[in-house]
Amino acid sequence: MSKNDELVDAEQPNLIKWWGEQSFELNQPKAWQFGSLLFRLTRGLQEWRLEYHRPQVQYDYEQKWNAIEDPNFAFPQPLKVERYMFKSTQNKLQLMPRLADRSVVIKPVDPIYIPAGQRGTLYISTPLWIAGFVEGQKDPLFDIPVILPKDTWFGPNHRHGEICYATAVDGRTELHQLKPRAFRAVTPIEFHNTSHQQLRFDRMNVPVSALPLFYSESTGRLWTSQIKVLHEGLDRPPRIRIENRTPPHAGEVIYVHPPREPASALFNMFDSFF
Repeated sequence: MSKNDELVDAEQPNLIKWWGEQSFELNQPKAWQFGSLLFRLTRGLQEWRLEYHRPQVQYDYEQKWNAIEDPNFAFPQPLKVERYMFKSTQNKLQLMPRLADRSVVIKPVDPIYIPAGQRGTLYISTPLWIAGFVEGQKDPLFDIPVILPKDTWFGPNHRHGEICYATAVDGRTELHQLKPRAFRAVTPIEFHNTSHQQLRFDRMNVPVSALPLFYSESTGRLWTSQIKVLHEGLDRPPRIRIENRTPPHAGEVIYVHPPREPASALFNMFDSFF
């Protein structure tokens, strides 16, 4: 990698935006480092070629990115190569962020309690994928996580449940305490405990594949729509509602991506497992 390459610090809000339209000449490669993921695209006459190297161990704090000055830089092994054939390629490709392709189980570093009759909003973040779109194709050519999360099982037992991704989160009640990160999106979860018992929150299955993705330039963050959780008692599951908007704290937002799946397909699963 060129010594002139500088990693962009994602904590600077105006520098978080790593996605967008890329123009390629024939046989031109372009390369980037997204966190610890090394990523190269090459446009051929009749194919797009993707090469990437993912280290065996990735850390969630690796949130910086840069374009690699020498796109022919030799990537280390193991190297993953994918080729996408076309009658003829066009000169533009959109690199876009997407939310995870499964639900994400979040586990706050410290348990959170919501006393009876209280309400509040918790800001959490979940990992992002990177996808490549070309004109004329509805589905992306590729769709891979920037930082590969661990798998986990979520459900009442080993027979009933679903495979999800797991991520530990800080979970902040004040947005300014949550650092802007290039490869994570913020989801506000509003809790309202109308029961007579204190509610303990230490693990939650967030249906991110049912959420749309937005970008707020003013906050320098990627956002999802808000989730509302109404807890009425231990004898019934909480009521979950996915809002069709972002909270006021997000400011003015740009629509980035629709949900991967319709919310209705996930409601019962999310309800029963919460």
